[in-house]
Amino acid sequence: MKPFLCALLLLLLSGCKLDPYADLPKGATDWYGEGIDDGRTGVKPRSDDMLASDLDDPKVNRPLYLKGYAVGLDDICQAHLLFGWGVSGKIYPEGCDSKSNAKELREAWDKGMKEGAQSTLVR
Repeated sequence: MKPFLCALLLLLLSGCKLDPYADLPKGATDWYGEGIDDGRTGVKPRSDDMLASDLDDPKVNRPLYLKGYAVGLDDICQAHLLFGWGVSGKIYPEGCDSKSNAKELREAWDKGMKEGAQSTLVR
């Protein structure tokens, strides 16, 4: 019975743990990196309020975030990539609508969607 109680006590105590990093100072937010990440997903840029809330940092560096966002958006807003997104059934990244060649990009995505749908029907 003693071994069982000891094992039960250890099991219960193992659920109680402290976060060793809770009191460490928070590192600086990588606004440029956050912008790149958002741009690469194709979403529209987040507002300052949303960024401050999501990243728990009230000092939003909007110019740096937008600079990174533009780089990330350039990475995905390419006709050949969006064609592939369409073929695989991914939704069109609305951030690409802000590009000067948005019509061409949407047409490439649409062509990919049609091709992807056709290949699904043929099987």
